Amino acid sequence: MEMAETIKGRVILKSVPNREIEERIAEYLTGIYGRRSYSRIASLVAGKKPLTLVQGITDRNGRKLVFDLNKMGARAFFRTNLNTLYSNQEPV
Repeated sequence: MEMAETIKGRVILKSVPNREIEERIAEYLTGIYGRRSYSRIASLVAGKKPLTLVQGITDRNGRKLVFDLNKMGARAFFRTNLNTLYSNQEPV
């Protein structure tokens, strides 16, 4: 098993600059986490920051999610359970 598959952590949404980007992020996250409704996800994204979006995600998936969120204009980061912090890096 690769190191990126064994290290887990959480993705934290630090800030979103405007409503348009909030809506884009909510649509994106609804596609990933279909169990929750768009309106529920949109209200979380628009709410208080920092917001933990997901916990127990693998390093690889966490970095990809952070990369995608930052590419959309948000500020997000991935914190491993080893307390390593990654932001705005290319996914592995």
